[in-house]
Amino acid sequence: MKKLCIVLAFTASLWGQDAPWQARLRYIEACSCNLFCPCYFNRAASHKHTGEPKCNFNMATRVLAGKHGTQDLTGMKFWLSGDLGADWGTKGQADWLVVTFEPAATKEQKDALVAILTKLYPVSWKSMQTDVSEMTWTLSPDQKKAHAKLANGKGEISLTRFAGADPSRASQVGNIRYFGASWNSPFDLYHSDHYYKGFGKSYDLKEANGFMVTVEMTSDGKRIATTTKKTD
Repeated sequence: MKKLCIVLAFTASLWGQDAPWQARLRYIEACSCNLFCPCYFNRAASHKHTGEPKCNFNMATRVLAGKHGTQDLTGMKFWLSGDLGADWGTKGQADWLVVTFEPAATKEQKDALVAILTKLYPVSWKSMQTDVSEMTWTLSPDQKKAHAKLANGKGEISLTRFAGADPSRASQVGNIRYFGASWNSPFDLYHSDHYYKGFGKSYDLKEANGFMVTVEMTSDGKRIATTTKKTD
């Protein structure tokens, strides 16, 4: 497992040296905290049921537009499951991560995406593994519900939008940076039911934290050109 982390980090460093890149990502995201993430205001998470400084998460992600060198990443979907643990905010050390790719993803696309993710999430992982599964990613026309699921049964996310003073509009948190992103939209707030069961890990959360957000990250730090189709 440690060897895999070293190989991925080495691959990512090679990609990062050689090629310009950009990605626009749309997240269906859920974690084990209460709504909304304390991590964005403090140096640690707070587990919904135990208060422990841990963050069990599931992130179902679509690449709205993306490229790394000559590798086109647009249209890809990937899934991140893991635990940030207690030390990511103070020491840059997170606990574990599983990256799930769709079967159609090529090795070159996977390597390119991992290279971008190491920039977006600038932490080191005690454990990092990869998996393969078909996955669904859906948002209702009124945007009040979002759903994602791994076809192998290991993970699922159901989001229900927080009903604010005006239930017809999303309740949002803005002026907060998403990890290492160059730019991100405001966070649309949702309650989540989500689980992950795989690689010896298991968690199942109800009425926990959730949100949707659109994120951009580029090698030059600039916004993606306006000619690129965007869906916030």
